Amino acid sequence: MWIDLLRLVALLMVISAHYVDIYNVTPDVEATDSRWGAIIGSLMRPSVPLFAMMTGLLLLPVRQAAGAFYRKRIPRVLIPMLLWSAIYCLSPWLIGVLGGGADVVSTFFPMEQAPSQSLGDALRNVAAIPFTFNNYTTHMWYIYMLIGLYFVMPFMSAWIEKKDRTMTRTFVILWGCSLLLPYLRYAVAPYIFGECAWNDFGTLYCFAGFSGYLLLGHLLKNGNPLKTRQVLLLALLLFASGYAITYTGFRSMSAQYSYDEHPELLEMFWQFCSPNVVIMAIALFIAVQRAEIRSPRAQRLLSDISRCSFGAYLMHYLLIGPAVLLLAPLHLPTPLHVLCAVVIVFAACWAITHAIYALFPRAARYIVG
Repeated sequence: MWIDLLRLVALLMVISAHYVDIYNVTPDVEATDSRWGAIIGSLMRPSVPLFAMMTGLLLLPVRQAAGAFYRKRIPRVLIPMLLWSAIYCLSPWLIGVLGGGADVVSTFFPMEQAPSQSLGDALRNVAAIPFTFNNYTTHMWYIYMLIGLYFVMPFMSAWIEKKDRTMTRTFVILWGCSLLLPYLRYAVAPYIFGECAWNDFGTLYCFAGFSGYLLLGHLLKNGNPLKTRQVLLLALLLFASGYAITYTGFRSMSAQYSYDEHPELLEMFWQFCSPNVVIMAIALFIAVQRAEIRSPRAQRLLSDISRCSFGAYLMHYLLIGPAVLLLAPLHLPTPLHVLCAVVIVFAACWAITHAIYALFPRAARYIVG
């Protein structure tokens, strides 16, 4: 059952990360809110890596033929993604129909500070969904990436099943080296190891990205021989060191660059595939892995939340704006404001997804996965 708890932790972190976007990308935000946005946002960076690690834990090695695996896994994430992406793309126009202006749209979608509310632009965004996401569907980047991981998993499984430790160790080492690429591009040159204007595929390209998280999840799924106290101490040290780099790096970059002008520099220390975020993700993974949940009621609750987690991921971004509008009049301290918002958004997403499963049991897989 610890995997259900880990999924809940990752989901809450995703919601928190997206909520504090209002403090990290909105122009002219107050200094206190900006600082809390950096503190909380830096804490939440392991969110998506944890989801990728759980994918590797649960699905590697793939036991099916590649075609059967693709037919089973890809439609279950692709169809709901297409549906919810269309809803997000149509939302600015719908907000306008209901009397809301561009300021309301920007509250709902903080990554878009100059929104269009025309139906034509909305339909053009819908038409582009199979190929790309936009500022209204920011979180859907993960689904595009996840489908890519599904594509590679049968091939990765072929050598995982050989149980060749040297091969596995070599891949992990090369992947670890690739995690330094963002920093090398900043410190050395924008193009390195063969990258240039006409070639994006440098030396470490084939070892870069989220495939390493798949392998980490697979390698760590059986735990380790350390005592629980030792594991928790190790996890604390790893998380603290990773967080220190993530937070101080982000604050340094945000003091020098704006998100509008240099988003790649502002996000450099927040990149999911970076050494500091990797060790934070490993820390949470091995810590939660030692959790023991004995209560049958808690187990059932976590199991239901786990079942609803993908649907909650799909819809949570749409509920951030209403949470902002609901809590703004209360003038809560920023940490309490974020905590209340995350609880509200999570509870609403869980309730809606649970209701969809209950009311439309046959269609639910096409709506919420």
